[in-house]
Amino acid sequence: MIAYDDSDFLWKLIFYRRGSVVPRALLFALPSSCLSVILLLADELFPQDRDRIQKDDLSEGQIWSATMLAISALLSFRIGQALGRFWEGTSLLHQMQGEWFDSVSCLYAFSRATMQSKRGEC
Repeated sequence: MIAYDDSDFLWKLIFYRRGSVVPRALLFALPSSCLSVILLLADELFPQDRDRIQKDDLSEGQIWSATMLAISALLSFRIGQALGRFWEGTSLLHQMQGEWFDSVSCLYAFSRATMQSKRGEC
């Protein structure tokens, strides 16, 4: 368990390395943000290169559609995985419930038969 200090709690909680997701998130976020800044600076410094790579052929609607297509594909994959895990857990839970029911019914049947045989011996 991670021991937290109450003084300056919020700042230490955000930048706490052990158990934090911030270092891993920065590992992915910093390179992509640096690349986007470099591309924006290159577009500002060298506007004539925009014609060479034909960036103006894409409209905003096409870029939006491509982005939404990629996000939709990723979300549908993740939701499919989550639903698969949910139904697997549900089926395992029902299987465990059935096994417990079988065990208890066997215990009840055997203890009842034992009680009747003990009464007959007395």
